[in-house]
Amino acid sequence: MAFSEKEQMLWKQYEPHCPSRTCTGGNKNKLHRINGKPNWLAREVWTKKKGEEILCRCAHCGLVWFQERSKRLGFDARPVGYYDDFEHPWEFVSLKGRYRIREQNTTRYWYNVGRWVIRAPKWGGVD
Repeated sequence: MAFSEKEQMLWKQYEPHCPSRTCTGGNKNKLHRINGKPNWLAREVWTKKKGEEILCRCAHCGLVWFQERSKRLGFDARPVGYYDDFEHPWEFVSLKGRYRIREQNTTRYWYNVGRWVIRAPKWGGVD
C-alpha cells in the first residue's frame, strides 16, 4: 500500500534534538533542563532571560540556550553560549552576534510543513 506525499507529511512530528546546526549527537537523551542559577553562567546572560523561560543544555556539544517552558526541548531555542564543550572544558563561552539554529527547531518550519498538510475549511465546519 503506497501513501501519498501528503499522508507521509502528516506523520512528521518534532523530535527533541539539539538546536545547534553542527551537533551530531544531541538527541532527546542528551538534552537537559538546568534548575536554579548555576554559578558558571555570567550575570549579563541572566539579564537576557525573558519571563518564564528556562535554561537548557546539550550534553553532547555543550550548547546552552533559553526557551519557553511549555515547548519541547530544543524548540524555538535562543542559544546564549557553550559550557564545557570540547575546546573549553569547564568554561562558559558566550556567543557573539546572532546564532543560527537548525531550521527544524523553529515554529516557522513546522507551520510551513503543516500548511501543506492541513488546510482550513473554506466555509467553516469539516471540509
